[in-house]
Amino acid sequence: MKECLLQVKLVRKYVLYGLLLQLFCLPIIAQDMAVTGRIISVESPDGLPGVTIVLKGTTQGTITDINGDYQIGVPNSESVLVFSSIGFVLQEIAVGNRSVIDVSLLEDIRALEELVVVGYGTRRKSDVTGAVVSISEQELREMPAVTNPAQLLQGRAAGVDVTINSNKPGAAPNVLIRGKRSFSAGNDPLFVIDGIPVSGEALNAINPNDIVSMDVLKDASSTAIYGSRGANGVILVTTKRGEPGRVRVNYNSNYGTQEIMKFPDLMNGAEFAEYKRNSRRSTVPIQYDDSDPLADEKLFHAIELESILTGRDTDWWKLMMREGYVHNQNLSVSGGTERASYLLSFGLSDNKGIVPNQTFKRYNLRMNLDQQIGERFKVGVSSLGTYTKSTHEDVDRLSSAYSENPLGTPWVDQDPSKGFELNNTPGDGNRTNPLVDAANEGGKPNVINNRKTLKLFNSIYGEVDIVNGLKFRMNVGPEITYNSLGNFDASRSSANAGGPPSAESQNQFVFATTWENILTYGATFGESHRIDFTGLYSRQQRTAETFGSVVNGLPVETFEYYNMASAESLESITSDYQKWSIASWMGRLNYVFNDKYLMTLTGRADGSSKFAEGHQWGYFPSVAFGWNITNEDFFAGSETLTSLRLRVSYGLTGNEGINPYQTQGLLNRTAYLYGGTSAFGYTPSTIRNNNLKWETTATSNFGVDFDLFQGRVTGALEIYQSNTTDLLLPRLLPNTSGFSSILTNVGATKNTGVEFLIATRAVIPQTARGFSWDVDFNISSNKEEIVELSQGKVDDIGNLRFIGQPLNVFYDFERIGIWGVGEDAAATANNSRRGQIKVSDLNNDGSITAGDDRKIIGTDVPAFTGGMTHRFSYKGFDLTIVAYARIGQEIRDTSWGQNRFGSGRWNMLNLDFWLPSNTDSWIPEPNTSVVSPLYGTTLGIFDGSFVKIRNINLGYNFPTEVVEKLGLQSLNVFVSVQNPIWFSGFTNNDYGYDPEFPTRLTPVAKTTMVGLNINF
Repeated sequence: MKECLLQVKLVRKYVLYGLLLQLFCLPIIAQDMAVTGRIISVESPDGLPGVTIVLKGTTQGTITDINGDYQIGVPNSESVLVFSSIGFVLQEIAVGNRSVIDVSLLEDIRALEELVVVGYGTRRKSDVTGAVVSISEQELREMPAVTNPAQLLQGRAAGVDVTINSNKPGAAPNVLIRGKRSFSAGNDPLFVIDGIPVSGEALNAINPNDIVSMDVLKDASSTAIYGSRGANGVILVTTKRGEPGRVRVNYNSNYGTQEIMKFPDLMNGAEFAEYKRNSRRSTVPIQYDDSDPLADEKLFHAIELESILTGRDTDWWKLMMREGYVHNQNLSVSGGTERASYLLSFGLSDNKGIVPNQTFKRYNLRMNLDQQIGERFKVGVSSLGTYTKSTHEDVDRLSSAYSENPLGTPWVDQDPSKGFELNNTPGDGNRTNPLVDAANEGGKPNVINNRKTLKLFNSIYGEVDIVNGLKFRMNVGPEITYNSLGNFDASRSSANAGGPPSAESQNQFVFATTWENILTYGATFGESHRIDFTGLYSRQQRTAETFGSVVNGLPVETFEYYNMASAESLESITSDYQKWSIASWMGRLNYVFNDKYLMTLTGRADGSSKFAEGHQWGYFPSVAFGWNITNEDFFAGSETLTSLRLRVSYGLTGNEGINPYQTQGLLNRTAYLYGGTSAFGYTPSTIRNNNLKWETTATSNFGVDFDLFQGRVTGALEIYQSNTTDLLLPRLLPNTSGFSSILTNVGATKNTGVEFLIATRAVIPQTARGFSWDVDFNISSNKEEIVELSQGKVDDIGNLRFIGQPLNVFYDFERIGIWGVGEDAAATANNSRRGQIKVSDLNNDGSITAGDDRKIIGTDVPAFTGGMTHRFSYKGFDLTIVAYARIGQEIRDTSWGQNRFGSGRWNMLNLDFWLPSNTDSWIPEPNTSVVSPLYGTTLGIFDGSFVKIRNINLGYNFPTEVVEKLGLQSLNVFVSVQNPIWFSGFTNNDYGYDPEFPTRLTPVAKTTMVGLNINF
C-alpha cells in the first residue's frame, strides 16, 4: 500500500510540475557546465522517476525521467544540487569538478509513515491532535530475542516507563504510561491487538517477530475513545498481514548464549571465618577470646575447621549458576492478489535460563486472511495459537545460596560422587542444601514447578462500503486461555527436608469475547473542509473458572502432581468463579479546515457489571485542537523550521480495574462450636457498598511537533497534567465496627509531567551503501502526588500514604552513622550499643520513637527516564546501540538488615563492617546476639539511578548481486549483545546486582547472539 501511495504521489508531482521545471531546464543546460546522472533508491537498483533536482538558491531545476536519469546545467564547480522526492530523505551534493553525479536516495521512514494508527482506525500524521508515539517495524527489529513485546518499548517512547519485574526466562515487564494514579484499580495500560482490547497477559503470547508496529496513546484525546479501559494509556499492537503480489517467504533464526552479568561479592571461606569471629568478639560477655588457643575449636564446627586449615571454601552462587541459551526460529509465508491476501507464520522461542531448571518455551502459530467480496464487502480473520511452558518460575533457591556457609560443603563426605548433603550448613539443623532442589536424584527431579498456558486468540471482521465514504465494520474477538500449574516437592527437597513428598495442582479456564460494531464516515467539502466520524457500540465479557488442590504424603514420588487422589492427606481445595462484562457507546468527530486547523471531539459511555445498579455507567468526553502553523501563508519559505504543529487537549477517562463483586458483601467460612460439636458457618468479610462508582481521570495536554532542515531533525514536546478523583480506595473504619475498612470512592491523585523526543539524521549517505548515522533521543519526567485520602488531606501513615507525595515512598528513620567508641552511654540511652546504627532524633525529645522520628527517605518514582538509539550504516553494515536510563529514584533491597545481617550465622556481602579498629564504616558491627540490627531497614535504601546499554546489534546486508545469485530477495546476518554495559552506583559498589530489580532472585543475564534473516 505504501509503495502504491508513493507512486501516485510521484506521478502527480510529475504531471503538476514537470512542464514548469522543463522550462527552467532549457536555460540551465546552456550554462558553463552540464551535469548528468541516474538516481536510485538505497533499497533498490531501479531508477526513480519524478525526483526533483534544483540548483540550490534558485528556482531552476529538472526532474528525472521514467528510468531515473536526469540532466541539468550548473554555472560553476561551486554549485550545489538539491535532490528531493516524497518518501525519501533530501540530499544536497556539491558539484565540484564532476560532470556525472549518480545519487542513491535513502527512504524517509518518517515520511512513509504518513498514516498513524489511532483508536479504531488510522489518521494522517499531520491531522493527529493527541499525544501519540509510534514504534516502527525497523525499530522493533533492532532488539532480537525479546520474548515479550513490551520490552521493545523500553527506552523508545517518551512517557512510557518499562521496568523488569523478574529476570526469569519469559517474565513479563511492568509498563507504566505517565506514572501511577490509582491504589486499588490498577495502573496497567490497555493493550489492543489488531483492534481487539485484550488483557496485558495476552501480550506475552504474541511473537514479537509478527508485530509490524506499536503505537502508544497517552493523553485523553487519544485514549478517551477507549473510555473505561484507557485511563492508564493504550498500546496498539498491529501484526503483519499479507500483501498483493508474489509469494514472500521470510525465515529468521538466532541463537545466543547467556551468562550471569555480575556475581555478588560474597565472603569467601577465610573472610567468613573472620566475620564469624568478630560477631562473637562484640558480644557481652565476649564469646570469642583471642587469648584462648582453643577459641577456634570452640567456635567452629569440625567441617568448618577442616576448611579453614585446608583453605577450602564453597562458592554456592557459582555452583547454582550455569550457561544458558536463547534460541528463536521464525518462518512466515505471505502473498495474495488485489482481492485476497494471506499470511501464515510459525515461531519458536526457547530460553534455558542461567539458574538450573529455569526454562521458557513458546510455540506460536498465526494466520491472517483478508478477502474482498465484490466491490463493497471485505472479510478477514487473524488467528493466533500459542503454547508456553515455564519451569521453576516460582522456585527460589538463590536467596538461600546467597547466605550459605562458604566453609561448608554440599557433598556427602566431601565426595561429589556420593551426591548432595541434605543439610549442608555445619551445626545448623535448620538449613538445607539449595543444590538439592536443583538436582535430579534417582532418575527424577527433587522439585518440579511447571506452568503451562494454551491461548487461542481470534479477531474476525466483516466490512462493507455502504456508500462512498461510509463504512460499517464488525469485529468479533473470542479469546480462550487455559492455565495449569503443577508443583511437586520430593522427600529430599528443602520444603520437606526428608519428610513425605507433597504436590499442588491448579487449573484455570478463561473465556473472553469482544463484539464491536463500528461505523465510519469520511468526506471532503470544497477544497477546505475535511471530516471523518467514527461511531461504536461494543460489548466485552470475561469468565474465569479456577480450581486447585494441595496434598501431602504421596506414596510414590514418580506420581509427581498427576495422581493427587493417592496422597495420604488433602491439605486444601480452592475454587473460584468470576464473570464481568462491559457495554460501550462511542462517537468521535475529526474536523480539518484548510489543512491548518484541527479539531477532535470524542464521547464514550461505558457500563460495567462490577458496579451496583444506578452506578454502572460512566461518561468520558474529550476535546482536542491542533494548528498546522506550517500551512499558514506567513510561515512559507522557512529553510530551517520546515514544519510546526501545536496541539492542546482535555478529556476524561475512567477506571474500573477492581475484582468483580466488590459492591456486594462477601462472606468467609469460619469454624465454631455448636452444641459441643464443631461446625462450619459464614461471617461477613466485607461491607456492601451500593454506591461504588467509576474512578475518573481528567487529563490536559499541550504538545508541539516540529521538523527542521527538511526532515533531518524531527521532534515533539508534551506537557500534561492528570487529576484522578473518586479513587477506589478502602476507607478506614473504627475497629469497633468489626471491620477495618470499606472499599469506596475517596481521595485524589495528580500527575504532572514533561516529555521530549527528537530524531536526527546526523549523517546522510551521499552514495549507495554510503555512511549514515541516525540518532533518536527521548526523555521524560513525571511527578506523582497524592492530593487527598480517605480522611481528607490527612496522611495515612499506617499505609505509608502522604499528602503531596508519590503513591509509593520509603518511610523510615534517618540513619546518621554508627555509635562509636566513647558513645556507649548515649547508645544505651537510645536502647542501642556501640557499633550499631545511629538514627536522627527528628523532634529532639531525647528518645527515638516510630511515631515522631521517621521521615520520607525517598521514592521509587524516577526524576527522569529516557533512552537513546544510535544507528550507523556503511557499505551494507549496520550498527545499532540502544540505551535506557532511570535517574533520581531510590530502591529498597529488603535483604539488608534482615535477621541474617551481621549475626555471623549466615554468609553475606563482603562488606566493610564497623569495628573498633575500623570506625569510618557505615555498616554496623557484626554481633551474634543481634538477630536483626536495630533500625536495620535503614540500611537497604539506595540510589537506584542507572544507565544501561540494553542492546548492541551489528548486522550485514549482502549486496544485491550476491543475493540475486543465491536466488534470494535479501540476506542479513547479525551478531547482538544484550545487557553488555551498565552504569550504576548500586552495582559498582557491590551493594547488589540489579538496580532495576533489587532482589536476590534470578540475576540479569548477558546474552551474546548470532542470527540471520532471509527473504525469498
